This record gives sequence, C-alpha cells and structure tokens, in this order.
Amino acid sequence: MMMILCSNDAWLTKLCISMCHGQNDVKQLNARRHLKRLATDTDDLVIIDLQWCAEKELPVLKTPAVALTPTPEYRQAIRLLQRGVRGYGNRYMLRENFLQAVTAVRAGQVWLPPAIISRMITSFPKSGPAPEEDTFSEPLSKREEEVVHHVSNGLSNKEVAEKMHIAVRTVKAHLTSIFAKTGFRDRLELALKMKSRES
Repeated sequence: MMMILCSNDAWLTKLCISMCHGQNDVKQLNARRHLKRLATDTDDLVIIDLQWCAEKELPVLKTPAVALTPTPEYRQAIRLLQRGVRGYGNRYMLRENFLQAVTAVRAGQVWLPPAIISRMITSFPKSGPAPEEDTFSEPLSKREEEVVHHVSNGLSNKEVAEKMHIAVRTVKAHLTSIFAKTGFRDRLELALKMKSRES
C-alpha cells in the first residue's frame, strides 16, 4: 500500500518514510491542484497536513485518510469525518500514536484523539429499541459489560481503569476481547451501537 503525503514538511516526510518500506512507498503530492485525485477509491493511504492545504480544499475522500493539524478541534473532526477522513490528530503527536492512527485507518477503523471520541460518544443520545437478541460470537462477561457501559458514557481507558479499580492494560485486554466477541472495529462504533442496547 502506497502512502500519499499531502505536505511539504521535511519532518513529516521523514516520519512517513520511516514507517514505510522506503522512500518509494511514499508519494508526495506537491501541488494542491492534485487534491481532486484523492476522491477516487484506491487502496492507498493519504496523510493530509492541514498546514499545507486548507480544509475547504479537500474533496470528499474515498481513499483512507489521516488529517493532521497543530490543534485538533471537535468541530473540525466532525467536518472531516463527513468528508471521508477516518483519522485525525495533532501533527506533532508521538511516532507511536501516529503509527496507531495509520494502522487503525488502514484496517478500516476511525482514529481520533481520546477527548474528541469521548465528546462524540456523550453527544449521541441513547435511542431506539434494544436489539431482540445479541448476535455476538460469545456473550460478554460481567466485567466486559461494565467496560462497555463506561466506554458508552465516554470514559477513556484511564478513567475506566480508575472506576473499576483495575490497570489500564486490563481495560485494553477487556476491549480486545469485546471487539473480538462483538465484531465492532473501534471504541466509537462500540459505544454508539451499545448505547441503544442499554436504553
């Protein structure tokens, strides 16, 4: 999979090359007029530097994309999700976090800063009837149900750990098991679908 970089920033270019097999796996989009090409459905991954191009210049994307900005904002995250962006965060994030964002978006998941995910989850009301029966591969354990409840209320892993008096790594292990049993791909999908189940 090729990584298409919409930026002329040397540091970001170096970071993207270091995450790929080499420079040949990173294609730099040097002119904003080529942004329209990103509207086509490809297997490539697009990294968009919002210091290089304005949000309004972006087409509606079909290509998996991560947008980076100096200061992530909730409203901008919503607008970018509506344009097809699936990853969004601080352009100065740690390499490890950037790798998580890229990996998640390549896997078809949404990756956003925890504070934005929490605000999104809490902004959606509980609605609709509960499903008649779960179609999970296995039933959730009592502790997993408790984790789901806290995640559905917008709590971060650290906050869930504090509430349940367990380690953050234990919360992550529960979430891994929950995702495997439910088929949900990320905590946002889990929270939104499980919220209606709890109502």
